[in-house]
Amino acid sequence: MIEDKIIGKTYSLYLGNTDTDEFYSVLTDLTDSLLLHSNSEEETISLIRKYSSKKRTLKAEKKKAITDSIIAKILNESEAKLSKYFTDIDSHLKNLTLAEKCDSTLTTSREQYLLYMLEIELVNRFNKERFNSAEAKYVFLPHCLHDLDKDCLSASDGTDYVCKSCSKNCSINSVSKLMKLRNIKAYIWREADLKKIFKLARSNGQSISVFGIACVPELVNGLRLCTKYDVPAIGVPLDANRCIRWMGDFYPNSVNEKKILSLLN
Repeated sequence: MIEDKIIGKTYSLYLGNTDTDEFYSVLTDLTDSLLLHSNSEEETISLIRKYSSKKRTLKAEKKKAITDSIIAKILNESEAKLSKYFTDIDSHLKNLTLAEKCDSTLTTSREQYLLYMLEIELVNRFNKERFNSAEAKYVFLPHCLHDLDKDCLSASDGTDYVCKSCSKNCSINSVSKLMKLRNIKAYIWREADLKKIFKLARSNGQSISVFGIACVPELVNGLRLCTKYDVPAIGVPLDANRCIRWMGDFYPNSVNEKKILSLLN
């Protein structure tokens, strides 16, 4: 069964289920609840981004049982609802090599994961309308989603690699087709220069938007990069982090296509 296979280094969104729908239901309810104490999605996104790099502060805030701190409330409610989707973050962090400890993605802390999962949901809500109304839309897919039992025949079109639909069992193939039906240019992200793509689209007078799929920390990095260039971006995290960067080799992975469709409708 697929849920037995998709166990990530630090998280898995399956939790013993046959799909990851429950995670998105839990995340939706949690986000709705937290927004009752905020004026807007934008305000909460700003708060999360302000604190998310302060690992020591986050640990201290989460230990506060009774507090008026909004970030402490966010952390504690998120821990109660989302921590069940973590695998063994503490063991992973403890066993990092000296070189790996210099990698901000690999060293993502428990508290950061909680905030990042919320940030993705909030950014999706905030940017969904602008994403769908843009004239030029792009999706960037991670190479780790390809069918590992078949050689990938994707080839570059000068911007980045494009899926050639060589395997019916390939998630990249499946997601690329979903995107193409909605006039979204699908790329497998290997060499694309996002800044160059943004400038080219704007020089042609087009509004532009981006859809990203990646592990939780990498997706947040991508969403923030797009924010820096005022490009509306949305995205869906991989169901687990299982690429060579995390596991030392590539292992089968998946992404929730129902969640993708919900953002595109």
